[in-house]
Order: sequence, then C-alpha cells, then structure tokens
Amino acid sequence: MAKISEHVINDVIQRTDLVDLISEKVALSKKGKSYFGLCPFHSEKTPSFSVEPDKKIYTCFSCGEKGNAITFKQKTENLSFVDAVEILADRANIQIDFTEFKQENPNQKYFDINDDAKGFYKLLLSNTVSGQNAIEYLTQRGITKEIIDYFELGLAPNEYELLYKTLTEKGYLVSDMVDLGLVKQGTNNFYDLFRERIIFPIQDERNRSVAFSGRVYKTEDTNAKYINSPQTVVFTKSNILYNLNKALNEIKKTKRIVLFEGYMDVIAAHRANIHDAVASMGTSLTKEQVRLMKRYTDDVTICYDGDSAGIEATSRALTLLQAEGIKVKIVLLPDGLDPDDYINKFSSESLQKFINEQWVSSIRFLYIKNKNDIDFTKMLDIEKFKKRVFDLIKNESRTTIEVFMKDISKDINISLESLRQDFQQYTRKNISTKISRTQSQVKVLSKFEKAEMMLINYFLSDVKYLNEFRVNADENIFLSREVWEMRILIEDLYDHNESIDEFETKLSESQLHFYHNSIKSKLVELSDNEFHDLLDTMQLYKELQKSKDSDALIEKALTIEDKIALAKERDKIIKEAKHGKR
Repeated sequence: MAKISEHVINDVIQRTDLVDLISEKVALSKKGKSYFGLCPFHSEKTPSFSVEPDKKIYTCFSCGEKGNAITFKQKTENLSFVDAVEILADRANIQIDFTEFKQENPNQKYFDINDDAKGFYKLLLSNTVSGQNAIEYLTQRGITKEIIDYFELGLAPNEYELLYKTLTEKGYLVSDMVDLGLVKQGTNNFYDLFRERIIFPIQDERNRSVAFSGRVYKTEDTNAKYINSPQTVVFTKSNILYNLNKALNEIKKTKRIVLFEGYMDVIAAHRANIHDAVASMGTSLTKEQVRLMKRYTDDVTICYDGDSAGIEATSRALTLLQAEGIKVKIVLLPDGLDPDDYINKFSSESLQKFINEQWVSSIRFLYIKNKNDIDFTKMLDIEKFKKRVFDLIKNESRTTIEVFMKDISKDINISLESLRQDFQQYTRKNISTKISRTQSQVKVLSKFEKAEMMLINYFLSDVKYLNEFRVNADENIFLSREVWEMRILIEDLYDHNESIDEFETKLSESQLHFYHNSIKSKLVELSDNEFHDLLDTMQLYKELQKSKDSDALIEKALTIEDKIALAKERDKIIKEAKHGKR
C-alpha cells in the first residue's frame, strides 16, 4: 500500500482552517494570538485547550494532548489517518485519488456478513406469513411501515438453520458466522442464534453493521424478552450507542443527545419527532459510551424509565456524564412510565413537549432523589437530607441557593431563617477545613516554580512585560495550572481593555487564596534585568524537560545507531542550556 507524501500531508494541514475545524466541536474564544476552549479529550471546567492558527497546532496544557488538523479529526471522530486526510483534503478542495492509500479493513468480511444477515431478516419480515404477524404486533405498538424501514427492522424465522444455510450458499465461512454469534454449533449441526424474534440491527457511528438484538413478539412466548449478539471482533456492547449513526445529523443541528435505555425507547422518541436519540441498549451506561457522546456534544438529556430502577440508572449515568464535563438535563416521566407507555397514555406530541420543555436540572433531580430516599419522621434522616442538599447547592448562585432553601423549608417543615443559619454554619466549617488542609501541606518550591510565580507580578505591573513574554517565550512554559490560568486571565483583562485592578475580583476562592499566599505575598521591587532572568530560568526548565524526553526516547530506541544519534541530540540540548544559548 502506497504512503501519502509529506507534501500532500503538509498541504492538507496548511489549507485547513484549524480554528474553524475545531470550533465544530469546541467553543473557542480568542486570547492574544491563540484561541482557547474546554479540552475535548478530558473533563475540565477551566479552558486549557489552546489552538494556535499560525502554527497550525493545538495543545492542552492540562492533559498534554497536542497535534494538528489531521490528528484532531482522527481522535474526535475515530478515523484512520488516511480517512482523516481524505476528509480534510475534500474540505480544502484538494483533488487527490486516495484509492491507492487505503488498505482493506481486515474486519470487512464481518461487516459484509452482518449486512447480508440484515437483508435476510428484513426480507423475511416483509415477505412471509410470520412476517405479517410480526408487523401486526409492531403496528399495535404504533410502529408504522416508515419506522420499520427507517430502523431496518427484520424478523428471524422459527426455523433452526435458515440463516445458516442462506449465508453458506452465499459463500461465507461457517467459522466466521460463529465468530459473529449469528450461528452456534450444536452436537451434530449448526443452528441460528436468533429464532422467531423481531430483529433490531445495530450499527456503529460509521454505519457498519456490527450486531443484532432480537425481541420476542408473541404474547405466549416465555423466553427472555431480548437476546443480543455476543461480544465479537466488531462488537463490544459497552462501546456502542444504538442509533448514533442515524442521529448524528440531527445532533449536529440540536447540539445535544437524548439518551434512552433501549431500542423501543429510541423508536418511541422517533415517533415523537425526537431524532437526536440514542440508547445504551438496556445496560448501565459505560465510560466508553460517555466518551463516544462527548465527541459530538457536551449536552445530554437523560430520559430513562420513570420507575425506581430507572431513577437509579439515571443517577449512575449522571455521575459518569458529569465526570466527563458534560452538561446534563433529566427527564422524569411521571407514574413510572417508559417513553412507549407515555405515548400510549398521552400522545407522541406530549412526549416531545415533555422532553424538550419539562426536563429538570441535575441538582433538581438529585434533590428529588434524595428527598424520596429519606424518612421524614426520623431526625437523623432529616439531617442527612439537609447535608446532602447543602453539598449540592454550596457552589451555586444565591438565587439557586434561595430557591432550594425554600424547598427544604417546606419539605421538612423548618423555618427558612433556621435553615439559612445552618447553611452558613455548614459552609463556614467546610471552607475552614479546606484552608487548614491547604496550609498543612507545606511544599518546597523549585526555582522554576518560584520564577513562574514571580512572572505574574510582572504581568500585573505593566503590559509591556506580558507583550515581551508573548513575543519571546513559549506559551506552554508554565508548570502550575493555577499560574497558567492567572496568566490567561491577565491577558484577557488587557486584551479587553479592562482595568487590571479587576484581577483579584475575577479569581475563584481557591485561586485568591493561592495568589495571596504564594504570589502577592512575595512581591518585591521589580526590574527589567530580573524579568529577563526569570524568562531564562523558565526556558531552561523547558530545555531540561526536552532532555528528559530524549532520555525516554533513547531507552525506547530499537538499534544502537538510533540510541547514539538521540544521545548526541540530547547532549547538544544540555550543552546549549548550560551556556545560555536559548
């Protein structure tokens, strides 16, 4: 297989507007020559993801992710290098035939088998007597022909070997069918896994057929309601979201995902004109599924069943989603209903309105859940409830705090004034505990850490120092995230012509504590010579880090020649650093 030339790769990178590309997935704001936003590769609350359009690179100062337009496309959309280059080349109107660069996917045979199995099931649903019975069942569930076609539903027949024989006649190997879980081996023969079930094809986000789920449809059938394909070379249930492939276009428009538990929930949502719906397929949501959603949006609405099991599943999902920095809304369907039941009881239009308009915030959901978990006749439970709600709201706005204070007062029949006093006492106690913990952790600072802290004083004293830093220093130079965040804040104040006196008012409680105890308290008379010494100290740190990186590369080198070449390069870096050639 031919390799894409460096010329083509560089041309694609240079002709791709990196800010436009990344802005499709990350909200960016300009600060100086760079753009900043929340990193799409890890969870964070303060933007540490930098895009430098002139250099055509992005860097996350927190998790260390870095790269160019091609690597960003690869990592955020799970693409091969060649596919990423091809998509970006097309975007930049670069005319290249990529056929010679592509290697056939080694799993393509499995996708082909699954595609033919899907066609087999679809044909049986629409062209057999048993298929008509299954269609009648679906019709009674409100599932029209349009929905059957859209979701490519099918039917597995009652015969034991029909799929096996059909795929064998097409020339497929029985070993591959077994590997996919479509066929199982008995004592004397092979037989189909799915029999007398409505079939839901499962595809990945690139529209490749990876698995199936089969649901019973006869009322007298006492077998398990669903059976699913086993884990295979192309299917790991925890990595797949049902219907993501069909929902992607709508997700790009709405900038959200509505998360359900199962296949029928997604179909109910489709009936209600909710087309950005996916499902975790009846299992607990996984970290892999959350990260898959985060590639496309930071806004997820959970709509699980309204019963107690659904509430618990919602709580677990909320924890996972928030851990990845995703904003979460919760839909609590009434009377323990699932989406399908809700449509039958009310209407599809009502479900659409409920999902779009009657969601609650994550704090409100947790308030309701905690309220339902306690016994209000027990004082211990009441105190536990108060503490949990205080924990939920302690970092929220005064308005939010006041709303929940009134709710607590009403629910536990305690005066609002008494509650406010309890809350103030609780928050004061927590703040003092945090400060004492911070003060007890005495740390010996390196000269590099001292240098970067002193730089903040210079930046605050005169914009000329910040401008000189921008011209002569590497923006990635800072060791401490807190100091880096302060530098960004100072830049922001200068860039927007705001008073530098506003600096301290913009800091969070923890940042203000750090500033007063580690930076401002060390303020001395400033001089240009010291400023340049500080820059040299920080640059020395950068070069020493390069030396450490070189040591790691030397250790991993496969040949003695490579080790020698890398060692020479490392020694050159050390020599230049010692002689101040920076």
